[in-house]
Amino acid sequence: MDSPALHLLAEAALTQQAKKMSVLHAQPHPLWVKLGQQTEVKFFQTFKPYILELEALGVQVSDKLGESDLVLFIPSKDKKQTLGWMAQAFTHLVDGGKLLIACENQYGAKSYEAALKKLAGHVASTSKSKCRVFSAKKTSTLNVDLQQQWLNDALPDVQKSHGLWAQSGLFSWKKADVGSSLLLEHLPKLSGKVMDLCCGYGLLAAHIIKTSPEMTHLSLVEAERLALDCAAKNTAYFADVSLHHLDAATELLPKHMNAVVCNPPFHTGQSRDVELGQTIVNKACGALTHGGELYLVANRQLPYEHILKEHLREVECLAAQDGFKVIRGKK
Repeated sequence: MDSPALHLLAEAALTQQAKKMSVLHAQPHPLWVKLGQQTEVKFFQTFKPYILELEALGVQVSDKLGESDLVLFIPSKDKKQTLGWMAQAFTHLVDGGKLLIACENQYGAKSYEAALKKLAGHVASTSKSKCRVFSAKKTSTLNVDLQQQWLNDALPDVQKSHGLWAQSGLFSWKKADVGSSLLLEHLPKLSGKVMDLCCGYGLLAAHIIKTSPEMTHLSLVEAERLALDCAAKNTAYFADVSLHHLDAATELLPKHMNAVVCNPPFHTGQSRDVELGQTIVNKACGALTHGGELYLVANRQLPYEHILKEHLREVECLAAQDGFKVIRGKK
């Protein structure tokens, strides 16, 4: 997953003279190994698949950012989250330290460069490979009021549309997505051990707690720790919840479930990845006990039925509308 911006960022990092570096929400790249050999560098990441890939490269992943002479990062798909990262970077930079960002032009590089200038008061910039690499130093021109505003805007908060804790950058954080809403309409009361697979901030789980008094245990499985932290808040009032920060495609899931609900992802970064969803559906079937049920929502054209029929003795489509389908299966 070597995007041109990521490659340029890693190359630029190798030319910097800094004793302590931090890569904010680091994505895996082989050049990070070389960087770690020439200076002290922390790789901060909360998304489990990236954590596993970074660890496979042999670099240490941290869940905290320390004081740095240089912070590097690539903007996310969410503008509010990206501005929050910019603001956060300056809280960890020493005076005179530098924030270095790389972004593809198609993902808003020019606007993020302008935002950095607004925050830091100055910016240096170069263009290459349909990307921009731009930086700013922490000086007295830092707009601390704007920095605090961006930090606050990116924090988790209760969203008015669904009444749950969520934060910028999470899947459908502002309001419930169409697929999950359709699944909620067709979920029956569940009982026994239930797993919300790829739970996000806990939209499905919060509903299940309210509607399923015979549920005895709830397992929340999520790859993004920031989402899992919100899901923990949204389900804290249920007595028996276990949290699992997992890459559902590659790591072992909780077993012997009486029910699994799932709105599986089918994108990796900016790219569509049908195989990812298929792998997770396959793992969902394996997590069920005999007689257990799977409730799944998916884009209508995604090919999951053959996997379900291979592992489950009953498979039926409960609904198909608005471009989505809700499927029930029984093991």
